[in-house]
Formats: sequence, C-alpha cells, structure tokens
Amino acid sequence: MIINPFYYGGAITDEHFCNRIQELKELKQDINAGLNLLIYAPRRFGKTSFVLKALDELKDTNTKYIFLDLMYISTQEEFINKYFNAIAQSLEQSSKKVVKFFKSVVKLRPNINVNFDYIGTPSFSLALSDENRHTTLEEVMNSILDFAKKSKIIVVFDEFQEIVNLELEAKLRSIIQMHSNKVSYIFMGSKKSLLNQMFMDKNRPFYKSVKHFQIKEIKKESWCSFIMEKFNQTNKIINEKYIDEIIAITKGFPYYTQQFGYEIWNLTQNSATDEIFHKALKTIISREEALFTMEWDNITPNQKKAIKIIIDKYGKNLYDEQYLAKYHIKTGSIQTALKALIQKDIVDKNKDRYYFQDPLFEYYIRENF
Repeated sequence: MIINPFYYGGAITDEHFCNRIQELKELKQDINAGLNLLIYAPRRFGKTSFVLKALDELKDTNTKYIFLDLMYISTQEEFINKYFNAIAQSLEQSSKKVVKFFKSVVKLRPNINVNFDYIGTPSFSLALSDENRHTTLEEVMNSILDFAKKSKIIVVFDEFQEIVNLELEAKLRSIIQMHSNKVSYIFMGSKKSLLNQMFMDKNRPFYKSVKHFQIKEIKKESWCSFIMEKFNQTNKIINEKYIDEIIAITKGFPYYTQQFGYEIWNLTQNSATDEIFHKALKTIISREEALFTMEWDNITPNQKKAIKIIIDKYGKNLYDEQYLAKYHIKTGSIQTALKALIQKDIVDKNKDRYYFQDPLFEYYIRENF
C-alpha cells in the first residue's frame, strides 16, 4: 500500500518539509553566532518544524538542544520538573548515569525521582518544596553550563508567552542573562500581542534581549512544485488550478496546505477533480467548525462588525463612512474592536492593512456570516 506523501498535525520531517531554504540558512547562522532569538508565528504555521529542522541540520557540528513546550505547564513546580526532565533526556544516557551526573555537577537538595513507562523509557523529576523551589530552578537551569564546556547548547522554549502565567519572567531573565556566550536561547510563541509586550516593553525583564526572527508564508510557487511532485511520485495527477485554490484559502500556511494535499490525495484514484477538491474542503472545514463557531461566539457584536468590515474592505480603509453606516458602528467603537481583536490574536496589522491570523477562519467567516 502506498503511504500518503503528505503529513500534518506534528513536527514535519525532511521528506515532508517544503522550502524555507534562505530562512534555514539565516537561522543556522544566528545559532552558530550564539544569538538569542525570538521566533513568532501563528499556530499551525510550522515554526516548531522549522526550528527543529535547523537544529537537526546542525547536529554534525557538535550542537545539542533542549526543547520544552510551555503550553500546558501551569505551575512553577511543573515548569522546573518538565525542564529538568528535558535536560536529563538530552543526555541520552542510562538513568543511573543521568542521576550520577546531576548529583556531581549541581547541589540539588530535592531527591531525584526516576519513573519508567510501559516500554521502559525513563522520566526524571524532583521532589520540590516551597522553600527550595527558586534555588532548585536556578540550579537546574545552570546545570546546562556543564554541557556547554563540550558542545554548543541551544535551549528552545516553545509557547514562551505562557511563562507570564507562572510568574517566572524576571527570575528566568536574571538566570539567562548570566549564560551569555555559553548557552543560546530560542523563544517561540504564537500569541504576538503577549510576546510584543514581553520583548518590546522597556519595563519588562526581556526587553531588547533577543533578535526578532521572522518567518513568512511559503510562496505559492514552492507549494506548487512540492504538491505536484508528491502526486507525481505516487502516480497521481493534480492540476495546478487546484493548488491555486488551495493557496487562495490557506495563504501558504503549512498545516492547512499539507492537510489539503493529504485529503485530496486520499480521494484521488488517478487525477484530482472539482468534486474531489470540494469534498476535501468540506471535510477540512467540518473538522474546524466547532472551534471556529466557538471563537465567533466569544467575540462582541462590535468585534463581529469589525471582522465583517475587514472582509468587505480586504483589510484596508476600514473607517469608510459608508461601511460604518452599513454596520451601524462608530469610528471610536471600531477602533476599540480592532484593538481587542489584535490582543486576542484573531487579526493583526501589517502597515495599513488588517488581516486574519488564521486564514481558514477567515474563509469560514466569509462563507458563513
């Protein structure tokens, strides 16, 4: 059986990765230079896959990385233990050697606990108390300095904006700034409004502490070559017009674009058709509909009006009196609504144009409201 050549829903590996050649080159140069980086991109934009691919391509240069996703971490204790486990796992040694290492390089007062899953994979944690929490955090974070004597160490914090909820922002900054020229950090996140506050507000600990690294949508030309090649390699055909329609909806978002390719490929015996394209689109929308409906229901009437005006005006000249009258909204009210939509990371602004952060949500609103 031929395996579907498209993949979505997790980190993308080599055969599923599309383009970003110049961005990968720049990212590897920055990593080699020891810079601390902030990488923002909306959810489903492929930033995690992008960073992991760059790090994988550097593995032969004596570069090691530690990866921690903060999205579902809700307490300081959980952060310390998840980070401790991530560091321990990066050692790629037996559990006894890991424990011995930590006892030899740090003065951890809590006991080190080792648990095994059903296939024998160990996970590591610490017995913490309120009295030793901050001291232990510092010791855990500083333990990687011993690695840095032998290898270039990169620490990747995904969804870093969540650290604010843990009240660790200032503590982390005070520790990280002492790691300069020894350990490099990559901060990733999907909530632009929060990240801007963290890294661009002069009153915040991480103010001007990173290079802002921007990744953009993958161009249609790259997707066209990628998708057609995947179909051709599996003896199927897709006309370029369907790829144009896919990109018109997804705006080049990797998650959605791969999902379209996956669904159309599954439905195609020999050659993609209009019927197959629309059936794939219906399938994809149906999977997201509950989430999109909830998001729509959770915004105010004025925010809904602002969204409709963005759609009608293609994001520009939103204060057109004709449209304000059409939707019965005043200038001050739409200004407030737009600000709130940006803070909620539903829309964003590039120069004089407002746009949706999630292109499929935009399509859903266009079609249904």
